[in-house]
Amino acid sequence: MTVTKNKTNGAAAAKIVKSEVPGSLPYVWKRIRKRPLAMAGLIVVVTLLILSFLSPYICPYSFKDINMKDSFATPSWEHPFGCDELGRDILSRVLYGAKYTMSIGVVSTFFSCVFGVIVGSVAGYFGGKVDGFIMRFLDIFQSFPGILLAIAISAVLGPGFEKVIIAMGISYIPSYARMMRANILSIRGAEYVEAATAMNCSTPRIIFKHIIPNAISPMIVQVAMGIAASGLAASALSFLGFGVQAPTPEWGAMLSSARNYIRDYPHLCLFPGMFIMLTVLSLNLIGDALRDALDPKLRD
Repeated sequence: MTVTKNKTNGAAAAKIVKSEVPGSLPYVWKRIRKRPLAMAGLIVVVTLLILSFLSPYICPYSFKDINMKDSFATPSWEHPFGCDELGRDILSRVLYGAKYTMSIGVVSTFFSCVFGVIVGSVAGYFGGKVDGFIMRFLDIFQSFPGILLAIAISAVLGPGFEKVIIAMGISYIPSYARMMRANILSIRGAEYVEAATAMNCSTPRIIFKHIIPNAISPMIVQVAMGIAASGLAASALSFLGFGVQAPTPEWGAMLSSARNYIRDYPHLCLFPGMFIMLTVLSLNLIGDALRDALDPKLRD
């Protein structure tokens, strides 16, 4: 009986200790829950994701149904967000368009992060001429503003959903590579790296098994912020005509189509713009909370 009781107490103590380990998922979640603004942002993002995938089933109108008699209809019970110049329901288009804006942000950020981590790891680990060559190459990329580089790449590749993801992904690789390089330079001389080298571990194993996992935490915060920045930049590309094209209900494309009517029918621009603002703000609040949870200088 005593042995069973001791095992139970040990398991409970281990569970408590695990939840208090800095950097662990329970620890991060516990700290995020203490931030009301971060929780509000998380609720907004999750709600938007759920509604965007359920929009074909819960919206009374299809995002592509044209009804000219409802052209420029103002918000009402029948059309809560009103209708656009072709009589299409704006609520349906906004909810359906969330898939495109958020998908571009997530996929392009993942693309940038993966390639940036690889490039930054190689530069930080090898140093010397390899580091110098990679950094000078990235300097050329970063000599152009990110959105200008994305416009140039989109102009070469052409408009389209997949092309925007590629353009945004390439544009943000240097920022992730530089951050990863800085993280690796701070841990390259750590004892566990020297021990792995002394045991004749291969270079790829040292990089992917020992260095990257211990340098990845700051990248999580950068990814959260990057999704917001990429989503906003993708909407800007669509607004300028280099991204997702009408009639696809991407938020930036919706703003581009509605800008000619902003004086007489401001609701055409109001709702897509409001959802862009809410999404970017929510993702930034989540990223800010993640930074506070993962930064050892800000721990209680």
